[in-house]
Amino acid sequence: MSLLLGIDVGTTGVRAAAFDLRGRLIAESSEPCAHCSPDPGFAEASAEGWWAAVHSVCERLRREASLDAVVAVGVTGQAPTAVLVDDEGRPLRPAILWLDVRATKEARAIDAALGPGVAEALGGNRMHPYFLGPKLAWLAANEPAALDRTARVLQSHAFLAMCLTGEAACDPSTAMLCAPLFDAAAGAWSDVGVRAVGLRPTALPPLMRAHDVVGRVTREAAIATGLRQGTPVVAGGGDFAASALGAGVMSEGQACLMLGTAGNLLLPMNEPRFDTRLINSHHVGVDAWLALGGTLCGAALEWFRRACAPGATWEQLEAEAAAVPPGAEGVTMLPYLQGERTPVWDEAATGAFFGLRLTHGRGHLVRALYEGIALGFADCLGVARDAGTRVEAAVAANGAGKSALLRQTLADAMGVPVTWSKGRGGGAGATVWGAAVLAGLGIGALTAEQAASAQTPSGPTHHHEPDPRAHERLSGVAAQRRAFYEAQLASRRP
Repeated sequence: MSLLLGIDVGTTGVRAAAFDLRGRLIAESSEPCAHCSPDPGFAEASAEGWWAAVHSVCERLRREASLDAVVAVGVTGQAPTAVLVDDEGRPLRPAILWLDVRATKEARAIDAALGPGVAEALGGNRMHPYFLGPKLAWLAANEPAALDRTARVLQSHAFLAMCLTGEAACDPSTAMLCAPLFDAAAGAWSDVGVRAVGLRPTALPPLMRAHDVVGRVTREAAIATGLRQGTPVVAGGGDFAASALGAGVMSEGQACLMLGTAGNLLLPMNEPRFDTRLINSHHVGVDAWLALGGTLCGAALEWFRRACAPGATWEQLEAEAAAVPPGAEGVTMLPYLQGERTPVWDEAATGAFFGLRLTHGRGHLVRALYEGIALGFADCLGVARDAGTRVEAAVAANGAGKSALLRQTLADAMGVPVTWSKGRGGGAGATVWGAAVLAGLGIGALTAEQAASAQTPSGPTHHHEPDPRAHERLSGVAAQRRAFYEAQLASRRP
């Protein structure tokens, strides 16, 4: 039996799973990898820790499946990240993660150097510390020695692909998030953007499609992982795009709600209709563009449990929240716990609960948190519709998608049906299946159409229609939410 191996490096850990060519899950494993915040707004992680986690998950996979049967490997990961490696492929410092918003000053300086609207015209995205360019400019200003020694700047999955094969590459889905280094129209690195950031052009890896074979498992990597030497490894791409691919969301009109540490509303487009209130990227495995609405999801949920409900299970918290009607009886939450990306693009935004009274309990806070996340997606959906992107339904994927209450809240807030099934985004997760699909595409074992229908759900499909009354009530909460944010913004103005 031939197997495809998908590996995903997320914000909180590494997950891997082996599938047969029909999409049936054979074995899976995960390993936590903590990130740290040495200063407010900073988010860093050990790239070596990701590689060590791959060793661990492969060792556990070998107990359930023969890795000799793996015919191709796909690696996906969080993006944008800044993994600086030397000539030997060794990381020079901790990786700077997508969560990191330290480079506010640098983002403004790049924008000024390029001129009004140039960054947007070049790569379809605005200048913000979320993107890679400002992160590298911060390093140039604050750690120039590290940048001078850098042979390659890699994304998280590209670092793991290099550990497996000795070769480095970057695909369009993550290159788009390297703004302003990537020219979207030309599909190439931009000399103008590279100069504005202060990076050597040679530090950027070659560009390849996510399903192109970047190299083959080396002898050293085979010893470390148990994979067969010479196994093809594809270049891989962003976890967000792989999640949509794994959920079968490839065509305009569909949407994927990636509900991991980050929350992403993923909207395929037949042609680029860039609105810089959203994140603009490219799909993987298919010839389509992607618009993304990004907010915190799992990270916000885990923050709440850690800070407000230590020791409680999510089953307990959900039961309490389910007893509270939509609208949380007047409690509103801004889930801006690490600033906010789309559509407000405010790295200084902060989280807050509003409208609290003595009659409110913990369930009201959980309900308000769910609604805060869902209304952020609703705002992004409104932006996409303004740009002409139609959305008829959404598929929920990954960890937080297991919550029936969150899925219903998402349907009510956005006003579109939401579906979820264990085989699509449950179990091993849509992202790691998407990584395996890229591996199958790379060696010709799968087509995108086959991949879309390959996985048979291992449980019933759950379908959530929007409740008109809840949608109306949440529309009122959305107006309050915007007013609370505007008041917060006004309080920070001189």
